[in-house]
Amino acid sequence: MKRLRSLDFSPDEGLSDSAESAPSEMSGSTAGIYGGVVLLLLFSLLLGGSAVGATLVKGVTHAAYSVRALVADTTSRPVNYTTLPSRPVLRELSTHPADKLSPYMNPAADPSSVANPDVLREFHDLLAQFTERQARDDNFTVRVIDRRDDSVLEIHKLTELRAEYRNGAELDWRVVDDKRRAVTRRLVDKYEARGVPLEDIIVRWGRANQIEQSFTRNRPYRAYEIQLAHYLDLSLLVTQMGAVETFNQDDLVSSAGARSRYQMLPWIMRRSGIHEYHLSAKSGARVKIEESLHPLLTLEPAYLLMRGYTNAVGHEIPGLSAYHTGPGNIYKLYRYYLTESAHYTPDATVVDAYIWAATEGFDQVRAGTSFGPFSRSYIPSAYGALAARNQRPLDLSASIQTVRVQLKPGTSLMLTDLLTVLDTTAQSFDWGPAANKPTLYARFRAFNKHIDLPTSDDGSVPTAGNVQFVSTVDGKSVRFFLPLGAPKALRQADLNVVSSKLSMTFDGSTYTPPTRRERTTWDRKYDALVDDIKHFGFTPSNRKRLLYLHKRFETLAENNPTRYRRRQLKIINTHRRIWLSSPWTELSDLTMKITGREKTPAQPPVEIKTDTPSVPSSF
Repeated sequence: MKRLRSLDFSPDEGLSDSAESAPSEMSGSTAGIYGGVVLLLLFSLLLGGSAVGATLVKGVTHAAYSVRALVADTTSRPVNYTTLPSRPVLRELSTHPADKLSPYMNPAADPSSVANPDVLREFHDLLAQFTERQARDDNFTVRVIDRRDDSVLEIHKLTELRAEYRNGAELDWRVVDDKRRAVTRRLVDKYEARGVPLEDIIVRWGRANQIEQSFTRNRPYRAYEIQLAHYLDLSLLVTQMGAVETFNQDDLVSSAGARSRYQMLPWIMRRSGIHEYHLSAKSGARVKIEESLHPLLTLEPAYLLMRGYTNAVGHEIPGLSAYHTGPGNIYKLYRYYLTESAHYTPDATVVDAYIWAATEGFDQVRAGTSFGPFSRSYIPSAYGALAARNQRPLDLSASIQTVRVQLKPGTSLMLTDLLTVLDTTAQSFDWGPAANKPTLYARFRAFNKHIDLPTSDDGSVPTAGNVQFVSTVDGKSVRFFLPLGAPKALRQADLNVVSSKLSMTFDGSTYTPPTRRERTTWDRKYDALVDDIKHFGFTPSNRKRLLYLHKRFETLAENNPTRYRRRQLKIINTHRRIWLSSPWTELSDLTMKITGREKTPAQPPVEIKTDTPSVPSSF
């Protein structure tokens, strides 16, 4: 991985009420000072581009910074979530995989309820190993296991490095891993010499420190991940994608070119509306925008893609694996299960095929696909990361509350004008994780880490950073983030440039599940289709059902372009694209033969770009 520097959803609804929350009261003297600065601001804006106007704007800006230095803007507003308690315990939520995906993701469940109980027991053992790895063993631990009976042969600890870390030393985990790699070679040689077959020696490196760091990085965004998973009828397992892929680091790039904390390939990001472009500064400088660096720009596209994969492969467990290894690999995995295992029965599901491939059938599957050790451990790693926080109440008070802003077409806004308004209004703002920054420019810069703004020595906006915001650049939506209430402050300053339809509020009501009225008969028919797919329903007749439903979803989104309808269309678009591919046709042909279903003429496949597996950094 290497360092970077730095969706196109067009909401039809307006900003929520919380985005227009009432201003906080200030002292009379402070309000008076602000009032004078506001009058100067309005006068300078009226003068437009004249030399006097420019001088006044610059002077007012510096005056505003001086005023704000006297009264720090550190307002913090409580937030209530529509689907979450204020301090949720993950294990107590109905979306926890131990309940929602039981018995497969619940080691305490009775394995006899599935088609292949012995295989499920082996899969549960794998979950237990990765719970130790992610939740208990720290980054200074090497655990050696005998595959034959899952007994622990040795737990080796790098005690000196651990002591340095606990004493406050900053360690590069890659250096620690290099030392563990050397230890691993010695331990493998040691136990092979003692008669343990090489293929039965398992070595697991603890990751608990990095998992804990990933939770800290994710505090501002955690609530939105949980609520979006609930909205999409997914378990909490999906909320660990960022932890497993990059430990929730946004500026990492895989060897395959995947970016963002959720590691999406470039062509997938472009298809999802996540772009790179440049904005012009007043000085003529160009400021780079990399939307992959902001979690609130990548979260929804990643989860919608994962939901589409889930529907295409028949279940969330192999669907989450498909997010990493690609749906084509999952289809090959199913084919191996149908032809190479002795476990297929009419009661079997695609999950039975997946857990067989991750355990008993792994060597066979690995030989014929790119479903390797990283792919095998992806689901157990997500489970282990979740287990690390299972019982501890989550503090959601650090959640970021913001408006993802897009300007009205044909309008523009200079950054200096924007910040001057925010700095001179009587209203105060909650800047969330950026509230501890010393100046307003620094807060805006931290709030918008996808915008490569230069640093400032004196707190004012640098000439090279005074960007001009517009609605679009070369057809790409220009999105940036402001605290709640900021659009209202701009309107009150006669800067009516923010589009409520193109903007989106992130607060406690974001990702509230659709109502019964929003969900149509066609949505329920789609749910029924996905449920049929779970039982190896990769049939031409089911593809006809999918294509018909896709047309209905297109019409629904065109006639009623709500966020819900556009999200549903994106999901079924992904599903349709995968089901019109040659890997699906190959699986369908085999499924029809193995299951004894009557085969009907299949539609010709449409070749699509296959997903190149990205290698996460956490393994």
